[in-house]
Amino acid sequence: MFMIEQKICVADGAAKEAGIILKDSQIQSALTKARGLAAGKEPKIEGSTEAEQILKALILSIYQTPKITMEPSGDTGISQKEEPLQMTDWILAIEAVVDSIKTRRSDVPGSRNYLDFVQDFIAQAKES
Repeated sequence: MFMIEQKICVADGAAKEAGIILKDSQIQSALTKARGLAAGKEPKIEGSTEAEQILKALILSIYQTPKITMEPSGDTGISQKEEPLQMTDWILAIEAVVDSIKTRRSDVPGSRNYLDFVQDFIAQAKES
């Protein structure tokens, strides 16, 4: 989850630098599309506006992470092998972040409750 939330913060930062204010609903939609890609579906991913390009980069980054991230295998020997993250585990992590958005999100259109929370959370975690 932490890796996904870091990627969300990077995308939000890139959007702010471009003068774009992302909303919780856009992040939730991006995560839904990343989960769809991970599950073998082909969701429609727009990229015609600058905001859509930032979100598209987020979607693809989240989708590709398990392919490049290694984790220790179940082997308990001295020389542990590392294997790519399992896509099923990654999908569960994406779903957990979506649940976090739903928990923190406001019913007010355009809310950023989750995005503001996750920025503070990641900043505090990096300080530790």
